Amino acid sequence: MDDIRQTTITYSGILTREEFDEALAATGWFRHLRWLIVVAAALMAALSLKPSSNGDPINAGLLTLALVYGALGLFLPPMLAGRMFRADQATGEKQAVIDAAGCVVSRGSEELMRVPWRTMYRYYETERVYVVTGRLGWKVGLLIVPKRLLTRTSKTELVDVLLEATVRRSKSKRAHGR
Repeated sequence: MDDIRQTTITYSGILTREEFDEALAATGWFRHLRWLIVVAAALMAALSLKPSSNGDPINAGLLTLALVYGALGLFLPPMLAGRMFRADQATGEKQAVIDAAGCVVSRGSEELMRVPWRTMYRYYETERVYVVTGRLGWKVGLLIVPKRLLTRTSKTELVDVLLEATVRRSKSKRAHGR
């Protein structure tokens, strides 16, 4: 490969649930959400133990809200992940073209997403997928590239393109190497 700017990687396919879950676990998105909800629930539970203005030793409303938040902390992240996966599956098989400019994801002739490298800041590599994260306007973007859809050569080229685009590799222990 003489010039990385001439590299173009093209693949098409559908994500499996295992690949999707592995990508979310590598990035840690829902782990952070879960901890935020648990901290909020603990704070509300602690505040509910403070005597209320009418003299009750426990604020039942705040304690109930803390229990609801605790339940949300357990069930909301898996529900959101399932919803995200179903939304991705509803769009059907997608094609992706990755080159020095970025990535274009499309379905047939319809362009779904164009992601320039300047908006992407970190990539993760797991056993089954490459995951690139970044910003798409106000939204946080997640580009998942299943390894099973890439040839051996295109796997190497993808890592080279990511390095050339100055997307930082995650040092996370959740994302492990090839």
